[in-house]
Formats: sequence, structure tokens, C-alpha cells
Amino acid sequence: MKRIGAAVLAAVTAAAGIARAQETASCDARVRTIATVLDTDAHRARVWYWAWMATGTALIGGQAALAAVSSGDFQKELVVGASASVFIPGVLLLHPPQVLTDAPLLDARLAQTTADGRLGDPCVVLPRARELLLRSGDDEALATGLLSHAFVIGGNIALGLLLGIGFHDWLGAAKQAIGGAAIGELQILTLPTGALAARGLGVGGSF
Repeated sequence: MKRIGAAVLAAVTAAAGIARAQETASCDARVRTIATVLDTDAHRARVWYWAWMATGTALIGGQAALAAVSSGDFQKELVVGASASVFIPGVLLLHPPQVLTDAPLLDARLAQTTADGRLGDPCVVLPRARELLLRSGDDEALATGLLSHAFVIGGNIALGLLLGIGFHDWLGAAKQAIGGAAIGELQILTLPTGALAARGLGVGGSF
């Protein structure tokens, strides 16, 4: 009877060990997948960030320089355009993509718990990895959502009306409303959204 009890106990212990190993392997795979998603997204976001920082700076400098040697309605259009372009680097400086912060945070956490290429306890790290993925995804959702589109389109229409109503330059108004909105929309539409797409797959399922 004792032998049977011992055998049953050994079988239960072995089964628990196997289950634990399977759970650890699953957590490890999910953590590494999330880390890869964030790292890839951060790399693309960094390229996007500096490309638009350069674009915004060029638009400000170019239009300001032309305004200095121009006159009349064209000068006013350039001043308004340069002023609007300040929003491009300004917003980037005030609110860079969250993934640029979250990806290094997760990488640092993994580095602290990794020995010989293996995570110490991936199931402990997994909740934090999910949290960072969700946070970056939420940030991308906000940056590409309806409010962002409304701000870009509405803001450029308002600047166009300033030219039209304030200076009776309706051609300049149309150029500002259409051209400014097009640039703003291009910036939004080119933002990398890897974390948002991964979040959409279902963090609780796929990850």
C-alpha cells in the first residue's frame, strides 16, 4: 500500500514538474515575442521620429527664409505655414512615441534576469512585458486615432480661415488648409504601429 502511495505521489510530482516546465516554456516564448515586437516597433518609430523631426525643421527654416525675402500675400502664407510647421517637431519633443521608452525598459528587465541565454523566471516577467506592450499600443492608438486626425485637419482649416478672413487671401487659405492637412495626415499615417497591431491580436491569447 505504501509503495502504491509512493508511486502515486511520484507520478503526481512528475506531472506537476512537466506542467511547470511547459508553463515556463510558454511564458518564455510569449515574453520573447513581446520583446521582439517592441524592439522592431521602436526601431521603426525611431526612424519615423527623426525623419519627421528633419522634415518639420526644414519646413520651418525654408518657409521662414522665403518669408524674409518675400512680400504681400505670399509672405503671409509663408509665415503661417512656418508657424504651423512648428507643431511637427514641437509635438515630437513633447510626446515622442511611447515605444521608444518601453522597448528599452523591457530589454533592461530581461537583461537583469537572463543568465546563459535563459530567463530566470519568464512567468514573473510576462505581466510586465504585457503591460509595456499595452501601454505602447494605447499610445499608438491615441496618436493615430480620430482626435489626432481632427486636430490636424481642424487646425489647418483654422489657419486657412485666418488667411482668408483676416487677410482676404482665399487662395492661400486653401493651400494652407489642404497642404497643411495633407502633411499632418501623412505624419499620422506613417507612424509605425507594431505594438497596436500586436495588442489587437489579443495580449491574453497570442501573448
